[in-house]
Amino acid sequence: MNKYMDRRMRIRQIFHDFVSKMSGSTVIEDPGIPLVGKANGKFRRYVGNEDDNVTGSPGEVAHDSSAFGVSSRYDNIGYKLGRRKQLINRRRMIVDIEFIMALFGIALMLVETECFIRGVFTKTDAGSIIIKSLISLSTVVLLVAIILYHATGVQIQMADNSWEDWRLAMHFPVSYLKILLELLICSIHPIPGDIRVPAYGVDGRYRMVSLDAIFSILMLARLYLIGKFTVVHHRLLTDTSTQSLGALNKVKINTVFVFKALMSTMPGTMLVSLMLAILIIGSWALRTCEIYYHPGSPESSYLNSMWLVAITFLTIGYGDFTPSTYCGRFVSVLTGLMGVGTTALLVAVLASKLEQSRPEKYVHNFVSRVQLDKVRKNAASDVIKYALSLWRMKRQGISDGTRRTRVYGKLLQSIYTMREAKNEKISIGESSVGIVEVSKSVNDVFEIVEQLQEEQTNLQTRVIDIEEKISNIDKKLDVLISGSR
Repeated sequence: MNKYMDRRMRIRQIFHDFVSKMSGSTVIEDPGIPLVGKANGKFRRYVGNEDDNVTGSPGEVAHDSSAFGVSSRYDNIGYKLGRRKQLINRRRMIVDIEFIMALFGIALMLVETECFIRGVFTKTDAGSIIIKSLISLSTVVLLVAIILYHATGVQIQMADNSWEDWRLAMHFPVSYLKILLELLICSIHPIPGDIRVPAYGVDGRYRMVSLDAIFSILMLARLYLIGKFTVVHHRLLTDTSTQSLGALNKVKINTVFVFKALMSTMPGTMLVSLMLAILIIGSWALRTCEIYYHPGSPESSYLNSMWLVAITFLTIGYGDFTPSTYCGRFVSVLTGLMGVGTTALLVAVLASKLEQSRPEKYVHNFVSRVQLDKVRKNAASDVIKYALSLWRMKRQGISDGTRRTRVYGKLLQSIYTMREAKNEKISIGESSVGIVEVSKSVNDVFEIVEQLQEEQTNLQTRVIDIEEKISNIDKKLDVLISGSR
């Protein structure tokens, strides 16, 4: 036995020497030590401090995790949570800057456009150039904020998933296209100066037109930042429990989620606000197009533009006013599409609001059953009454066919009414069965099955006790019989 153990230890030592020579290292790990062992509450093989040394005596565990490339600053859960909180606060501040810059640029654009329409200055005057320069400056700040916003989002994903490389959080080409599209939308604004291009009008005339109207209308697309601002300041995002539940259920707390939540909690307010926003923005855009490219048209009036937008939004279209420019037609088409979508939302909200709640449905079904029971009882009594009338007429020998036919018809009508009441009551009972009733029935079945199992177990125990008692009695009888002999 000792020879066998010595041979085994010798083979083991030769193998260790071979491995150390091939690796060029003097560190030899004892195979008897577990692959992952705890020391001071940490897994020493893969988690260690930066100051830990790889070298050590034979049989000692080497625990420099950085040598294996698996150590991470996110291994510390406290650092990870603190880093995530810091990044979320930074993203909220960046979104506030985006929102302020977007509204500031839109406000300056509205001031410049209205001043030009009312003849305060022209496109080449100093006032127009100064305002447009401020718009360009706010646009640059907005674009920088957008880049910082996406960079912060990448850092948040790195902190959530414990990634060290930012490229893991960027999905090619979706993430890059999304950033480029947002930068393109927010970069559109009226450029300082008077930029004109040749174009054909609806009437077929060739003229030089300014691009400021198109740039000003497209600049209103920055209003999408209202949704982003609402998301970062809404309680659904600031609440930690909601974020945890969303992460566990793989639900993104974004603009769509917040919009659905607001539509479910306050649908009337959301729809009215949406309709008013579309009416005001569409009317201003249509009026701007008509004044820039077809001055003097009836649609140049703000009230007429508002009437045309409202009729288009409601998909009525009287035809008393029509857009005189391609830009106005484009605005009208967008207004019609938004009107169709808002009407669909309105129908969905009304359908959900008019639907009976579960208690209301229970009360309605109960009252309907009571009424049907009364109708069925009255019809059953009429059946008995008319049957007795026919029997009495037959017994008395009354041969009036008209009277017998009338009584017989009433008897058949009563039988039909009784059957219809019964069928309708059955259909109400079937339609009133919901998820709550099904779950209650399932729970009742489980309780009955458990009771039957307990009773069966008790019955088996009693049968075993009875068998033991009978066996004891049998043994005692055998003893008595053998003693008497």
